[in-house]
Amino acid sequence: MDQNPFKEQSSIQNAFTAKRLGSSSLFLKNSFIKSATYEGMFDKGVPNRKLTDHHVTLAKGGVGLTSISYGAVSADARTFEDQMYINKDSLNALKNLVREVHVAGGKVSMQLTHCGYFSKNKKAKKILAPSKLFNAYGFLSGLGFSKAMDEKDLNKVIEDFVRSAVALKAIGFDALEIHMGHGYLLSQFLSPLTNKRKDAFGGSIDNRSRFPLEVVKKVISAVGPEFPILVKLNLEDGLKGGFSLEDCIDVSKKLENLGCSAIVLSGGFTSKSPFYMMRGQIPLKGMIENGSSWTEKITMSLFGPLIIKKYAFKPNFFLHQALKVRQATKIDLVYIGGVDSREGILDILSAGFNFVALARPLIHDPDFLNKIREGRIEKSLCNRCNQCIVEMDREGIKCVLDSA
Repeated sequence: MDQNPFKEQSSIQNAFTAKRLGSSSLFLKNSFIKSATYEGMFDKGVPNRKLTDHHVTLAKGGVGLTSISYGAVSADARTFEDQMYINKDSLNALKNLVREVHVAGGKVSMQLTHCGYFSKNKKAKKILAPSKLFNAYGFLSGLGFSKAMDEKDLNKVIEDFVRSAVALKAIGFDALEIHMGHGYLLSQFLSPLTNKRKDAFGGSIDNRSRFPLEVVKKVISAVGPEFPILVKLNLEDGLKGGFSLEDCIDVSKKLENLGCSAIVLSGGFTSKSPFYMMRGQIPLKGMIENGSSWTEKITMSLFGPLIIKKYAFKPNFFLHQALKVRQATKIDLVYIGGVDSREGILDILSAGFNFVALARPLIHDPDFLNKIREGRIEKSLCNRCNQCIVEMDREGIKCVLDSA
């Protein structure tokens, strides 16, 4: 890299200029997006003051678009009983959040998703998935197996995504992100590990992607082509026989043809390879303490070290795979995965990615981007201990380190 400090400063300033999101009508003030990261900031499913303050702080810290994580599209789409879903009560709270983020100079997106079989929500009428699957996550809650979705189930889920999208647009959200990764329902359709169907929705990647793409198509039709719809998509599941990079390229091209605004490239399967998407330390002690029952805590203590694989962290760890998608498509791509420095940002943008998404550096220090822009720091002090994951299930996500 050219070490001329004036040239480097000029380049980083380019990252802080306004940029249009795909072909939508939305302009962001810079190239940075706060990745949707589960916040755990709600009371009985209703967003609380902490959630508003969290995203207002991120907006003040310089992100162009801050993303609220896991907006379940129905009560049955929640992974557990008290999780937020899009209904009258949550919309009332979210409307104020949107207003305050706008006052702070930011834009805000909601991530829309359905858990599929990854659920321990005892209030759910039925646990849905592409196929009948064993649900290790919910087994100790009495939810051992999913129901293979029929046509009625498929149509109901599409309606829930569309209804939620229209409602969120109506209260002022600037964009929406449809979660098609990380092993949730739409990802379960894409992955051959969880999609064992023999009909038009299983088998080839054309068939496995049919239902997820129909969700995106119907949402775009409902909100209009100028309203930005992003899709979070796995580069790979990180598992042998799972959704592959070749599958990702195929689906990315189809999303481009549908008129999707941008793709957020990620990876990993929450129920099978959770740290593939994050890398770094596994905070097993805290995860055990957060278990919802003694049975769950004992199970995690005995088998956690054996079943939770550790992945070493390195800067820009998804870049090699993401470049393959960049070379194959023209759609706006949002890179996420290990960006934690000025150099890392410049490497991603110079590689042709349109936007950079960050999570842990901003959880550690919400002012990280302002400091990068002003030349006050070169690199995040986040040490990838991943204790912030433990805090999600306590009083809400936060860094346990000093950000100074």
